[in-house]
Amino acid sequence: MKNSVFKDILVVAAFSAVSYIVMRNYQRKKRRDRQMRDFVHFQLF
Repeated sequence: MKNSVFKDILVVAAFSAVSYIVMRNYQRKKRRDRQMRDFVHFQLF
């Protein structure tokens, strides 16, 4: 029982950590794409 609860907590913690890292990388990539698009826009016009 105790081991099962510990394993469930570990799985939830691992899943939340992975989803947090993926969201952080996605937001950083989206921000970098927006900055690059603004830079290209200023270069063209």
